[in-house]
Amino acid sequence: MNAPTNQGREKRYFPRVDFRSNATLMTTQKKWPVCIIDLSFNGALAALINPHPLIEGEEVILAITTDDGEKIKMQGRLAHQRDHFLGIECRATGIDNQSRLRDLLGKHTPPADHNRGVNELNAHTSLHTPH
Repeated sequence: MNAPTNQGREKRYFPRVDFRSNATLMTTQKKWPVCIIDLSFNGALAALINPHPLIEGEEVILAITTDDGEKIKMQGRLAHQRDHFLGIECRATGIDNQSRLRDLLGKHTPPADHNRGVNELNAHTSLHTPH
């Protein structure tokens, strides 16, 4: 889910986190192995190398396997596709899947002060670099 900003750029309601995992993308007709590139509470970016007949708007189910071997099931639709990348707008189904997704995203989200530490490191480095 995206919200437009004043500058014409998108601002996501839920930030995406880098998360690499194998998953299965399913329709009522077929299923494909995919690789998750990033993930949020309401969507995922996945790579599907094999040829497929998927079309934008098609209903899909995404079954993700976590690092701990747990499964998270998300249901939604194919929002967009470009080359072998698929943007999937989906939500975890049921309380258990939502809880597992929340825990997973919490493990992969950088701390709120992550940028502050990077900025401080850059400032410190520039002070000690000869110009």
